[in-house]
Amino acid sequence: MGLGAMAENGFNVRPTSRKCGLKLGWSGFDRLCSGFAERRPTLPAMKLPVQNAGVFYRRLRPALAVTVLAMGAVMLSSAPASAVSRPAIVSVAQDQLGNAARNHESPLGSGCNYYTGYFRTWKPDTGCPSGDGVQWRNSDWCADFAKYVWRNAGVPYANVPEGSGGILTGWASSFKDYGVAHGTWKTRASGYLPQPGDAVVFDWDQSGDIDHVGIVTSANSSTVYTIEGNSGDRIKANSYSRSNADIVGYSAPVGATEV
Repeated sequence: MGLGAMAENGFNVRPTSRKCGLKLGWSGFDRLCSGFAERRPTLPAMKLPVQNAGVFYRRLRPALAVTVLAMGAVMLSSAPASAVSRPAIVSVAQDQLGNAARNHESPLGSGCNYYTGYFRTWKPDTGCPSGDGVQWRNSDWCADFAKYVWRNAGVPYANVPEGSGGILTGWASSFKDYGVAHGTWKTRASGYLPQPGDAVVFDWDQSGDIDHVGIVTSANSSTVYTIEGNSGDRIKANSYSRSNADIVGYSAPVGATEV
């Protein structure tokens, strides 16, 4: 029976603020299910003959038990195994900034870069070199760089390939999608203080389309500092006023705490 049908039959299906623990026995289960059905159905509400009311409730409780336990299993399986280190994210970004072998396009202005080759082997490679064990490929690559940083710092879900349902792709907008999907998205207008390791997304012309993404290294009351791929054909350290209208917002890595 769905929650809508339960409501039609007299159940109060509004969630409560009570926190339940898994306990053995029907009395414990009754408390666990208080957020789904706060009381046993009354006979008028059940619209059933008197002799069937008790049978219906006894049959309903096991069904609710399966539903609640299944929901709990889904919630537990979707949780990240451990918290991610914000300093580790910044460290990976800084290492890439200082890596002269791949911190720029080659040739400059060609679009050929290491980070697209690392993730997206279907992109064109005409005129692109190979290096560090990767065939470089031609594409806009700010999102590939940011994904590389998150993935190699151990950010949850950043290692899921886009062909296997991963949210993060070669599009800068996918970093906003990640934050929205995992409840970590904050708009610039919210007044959120960017944290090291956050992804910052930009809309250069305020058209409503995400154009660029970078990694936050630090921020204060007025300025946010970043490391970005595909910034003038290379990886660069940049800074922006926190009120800059080009900034759309920030996605925090799942499991990262504020510093």
